[in-house]
Amino acid sequence: MSEAAPWEIAIRVEAAHALSRKGCPRGWSLAEHRGLTRLNITAKAGGGKRRQIQLPIPWHFDHAKKIGDAVCRIYDDFSSGIEPELAAKKITFTSTEESDDGSTATQRSNLEQQTDWNALIQRYREYKIRSGEIKDSTWTRVHRHHMKLVLEAFATRQPPRSATQLLDRLTLHWADKPGGRTRQIQMQATSALLRWAVAQGQLPAASWEPPTDLSPFVGRSRSAKAVTTPLEVDHILALVRALPDPRWRLAFQLMAAYGLRPEELQHLQLRDGRLWCTYEKVASRGKTKPRALRLLPCDDWAVDWKLAEQFCPDDLPPMRAGFCGNDIRQYLHRRTLWNKLRQEYEAKGEKLVPYSCRHGYAHRAHVICDLPPKVVAAAMGHSVQTHLAAYSRWCGDDVVDDAFAKAEQRLGQGLRVQSSAA
Repeated sequence: MSEAAPWEIAIRVEAAHALSRKGCPRGWSLAEHRGLTRLNITAKAGGGKRRQIQLPIPWHFDHAKKIGDAVCRIYDDFSSGIEPELAAKKITFTSTEESDDGSTATQRSNLEQQTDWNALIQRYREYKIRSGEIKDSTWTRVHRHHMKLVLEAFATRQPPRSATQLLDRLTLHWADKPGGRTRQIQMQATSALLRWAVAQGQLPAASWEPPTDLSPFVGRSRSAKAVTTPLEVDHILALVRALPDPRWRLAFQLMAAYGLRPEELQHLQLRDGRLWCTYEKVASRGKTKPRALRLLPCDDWAVDWKLAEQFCPDDLPPMRAGFCGNDIRQYLHRRTLWNKLRQEYEAKGEKLVPYSCRHGYAHRAHVICDLPPKVVAAAMGHSVQTHLAAYSRWCGDDVVDDAFAKAEQRLGQGLRVQSSAA
């Protein structure tokens, strides 16, 4: 049996409070039965006879007030000596009654019957790709799974009838992982779908406009979140020596030396003896441009690899388009040294992932090379805003102290030069 939705709990609590104010003893409760409201009365609370009474009111949050009023009227009649079953027969409900949002049940029912969610999601997919917001591969890799869960929510005996009901239903997939990233993406993706459908007039705003605050549906993690961390140079070199397959070793070397995203490995070209990345990442802040790849001045070890001189796309391992990150992660997880390093990083509250190669590039660019964020962001193929949001988390006290010491040294040298010239 699935857990009760928050609106169902609210209906029961409100009805219980209303009955208690009338002096009703415990034993009167509400439940759903075949889409309608059922009143359950224990033998002790029902004059020695246990009762299950079906009410003509649909079990839905739109009718919470009507359900509460009906139960109270039945109790008033019961207190006057009328059997609950007879009192319930006086309760009426017509499909044209107004719901709490001001629309009629007939209007709402017609709108919902017209909604083909499978077709709606397909139109949404076409819009996202046609508008340039995402690529087809991004839909396949990220959005398709989340939209599948939306469709599953409607393939039930009691499908959701509002945005909040749908979001609440989706939380059940990650009930044991509140605050998780995948759960957050599910809520964001679902809300984006609903906002688009409402704006297009394909869903009524009264029921399907998603809430602006998704935090109640995302939840709050009960454990501290490990932060993905830069991979240290010593560990990069050790892993290169330990990787037995030259194809995967080359892929790892390219990511570590140039700070590449795993997906960018399939978009490398040689132009006039230099490596270029032609990958175009589509994000909310725009589309990335092809860029020349540059080794950091501090990375002598990367220069010795001579990656540009020896690069050939055929030397890379077979990887699925759109899933390079997964393929590299699977390969590394089968390596003993990688798993050992993962445990060491986790012991420090950090997290080692293939993207740690890219994080390490950014970290060295700032801490060792003193390159400004605008320059590093351009070299890595993303916006300055994205760069600062992603990499400012590693700016601890040691980094700040080192930057101040270097600035003081530069200024001191400048003053000495000026004084000697004078």
